[in-house]
Amino acid sequence: MKHNRAIAVGGSFLVLALLRGAAADAVLSKEVRQGEVEWLSTFDLKIPDGGPLLENPFAEPFSRRSFLVPQAWWRAERPQRVAAPLLRGDVRLLESLMRKAYGGWQSAEARGWKWDAWFESWDRELETAGDKDLDLPSAFAPVGRLMDFQPDNHTGFFGAPFGSGSRTAVLETSTSDACTEMKTADGRMFPLDSRDPAQAPKAARIVAGADAAERPGQYFSYPSKRGSAIAIHCGAKWIPVRVTWTGMERIGLIAEMSGTAGDEPLYRQAAPGIGYLRLPTFSKTNTELFRKLLPALPESAGHEKLLIVDLRRNFGGDNVVAQLSRWVDPEAIRDVMRFGQDEPKSCLYDALRWGYMQYTMLPLKPPVSAELRQTIQRGLDALYAPSPAGCPVTVEKVRSEWNYKRHQFPPEARPGKPRLLLLVDNFCGSDCEFTTYVLASVPGSIIVGENTFGVCQFIQPGYCILPHSRVPFRIALGRSDLYGDGRSVDGYGLDVDMVLADQASQRPAAILKLAGRWAESGAR
Repeated sequence: MKHNRAIAVGGSFLVLALLRGAAADAVLSKEVRQGEVEWLSTFDLKIPDGGPLLENPFAEPFSRRSFLVPQAWWRAERPQRVAAPLLRGDVRLLESLMRKAYGGWQSAEARGWKWDAWFESWDRELETAGDKDLDLPSAFAPVGRLMDFQPDNHTGFFGAPFGSGSRTAVLETSTSDACTEMKTADGRMFPLDSRDPAQAPKAARIVAGADAAERPGQYFSYPSKRGSAIAIHCGAKWIPVRVTWTGMERIGLIAEMSGTAGDEPLYRQAAPGIGYLRLPTFSKTNTELFRKLLPALPESAGHEKLLIVDLRRNFGGDNVVAQLSRWVDPEAIRDVMRFGQDEPKSCLYDALRWGYMQYTMLPLKPPVSAELRQTIQRGLDALYAPSPAGCPVTVEKVRSEWNYKRHQFPPEARPGKPRLLLLVDNFCGSDCEFTTYVLASVPGSIIVGENTFGVCQFIQPGYCILPHSRVPFRIALGRSDLYGDGRSVDGYGLDVDMVLADQASQRPAAILKLAGRWAESGAR
């Protein structure tokens, strides 16, 4: 697709008018730009003259302030349908954006994905649609095809149905054979890639019943959009499997465990020698609440025999790992927090991360903590760094000596430090998974529940709003290798040491029985 070719509108004056109107609307007036300055000023930030918004934020040449829009655009109701000709203009812009910023560009290309052909095909589909209004799943169907080729749960329009979290299923009998396909309750068959460790059965302790009885066994995880697994084909045998309990009643069990109907950060003593730390979604509001919680913790916090860290239904956001120093030595995890990742860095990286910052700031009411204000200020300052001519792309590679394969189970206890028991589920995503990854490096930690969501292979979401259609769009700005062997993670999640296999084992009393046994144990 040529970047400078004229937009083909099939002779439709209506289409041409739509495009001209939308383009004019994307020019930001002085009043709009000043309104952004006034909004940011309420957070006591140092804002350069004129503020971060450009008059023509979508025009080339690109800079670190390209693609920035007023916060009012983020507050507006999301469109549910889009005119095909408007999206055609956005697809051309999206091509330029993804070439310079998408963290999965090179990995897809290396596996044979043809980017030029994909954009050309998308453009032809929209051209064929003429002047029609399309629902978003239909209009963005090509993104779904990309996700089928390279699962990436961070990329797509907001609310896109293309991604998938994980499901966990326990094998009736263990196997050492290679597994090649799975069967679902509705009779569908899905191939399994035996070369991908993410798709193979894993050894774990299976926990079931109200007494949290443990037994050795195996389980496997798979993208939940496939349905409910009933069997897995390994060697010459079909082995029955049972998916873990995922009923919505779990929300009530989490509330019962935390002792409060409201889901916010809290700490309490769950039993003698056992602390309970609830870390729900890492929204900026919740991270502010956690900062306020820390000074009020009792002296015993950090000296328990075991700390339950409840990360279930934590959808990610801004993690609080750095604030866990009562239980985790910051120096011991410093290298782990650098986990293996590749990030294509161009001038658009800072712009898209500011889009994320801007969106996640919307619920905030000033004043905010000094720590959060400094974080926002750093993101704002980055927008004013010089932008190299042509906005070139360089890939920044970060590597850590530790990876998730090095997590040890059964664990050794840490002398003088509490054992960490991490409760996770298939709604633990993004920075929740990052927190799981980091805390799994701590000696003595145990990962309990079911595999996490799987939205941490393609990372660092960048946010923007497409100017013609006004559809909010998110792309992953980096790619991680959390196991160090290139396996799939998105849609499969991070593995657990102990599977909570049924509803009874997920009740607070059963979890406390399990925690009590491990609080008194060394290596088991």
